[in-house]
Amino acid sequence: MSSPVVITQRNVSIHNLKNRLARKHIGAVPVLEDDGTISGIVSASDILAASGEDVNVEDIMSDRVHIVLKNNRVKDAAAIMVKNKVHHLVVMEEGNVVGILSALDIVRLFAEE
Repeated sequence: MSSPVVITQRNVSIHNLKNRLARKHIGAVPVLEDDGTISGIVSASDILAASGEDVNVEDIMSDRVHIVLKNNRVKDAAAIMVKNKVHHLVVMEEGNVVGILSALDIVRLFAEE
């Protein structure tokens, strides 16, 4: 998983977010509200599919966020990804976002065995 997690808010422009994703070499970020609740997720493919530079995160984010707990098994996380056809899961611990798990993270794990 990628940690510490990079987050964004609804009102951030996709232009700014695109630059952050590129600098940090990450493929998705959760969208958090001011109170810390998760309201969505934005991936690099969401940004690439968006048209126009004046688009904000809230215009393209997915509000279907799939979550896994930090102590869950990798096999279970992979099953969630397959079942829901997603490439990123938000990792939670004690009600807080602590990371992002990508399909590539799982592939890397098995490639290193």
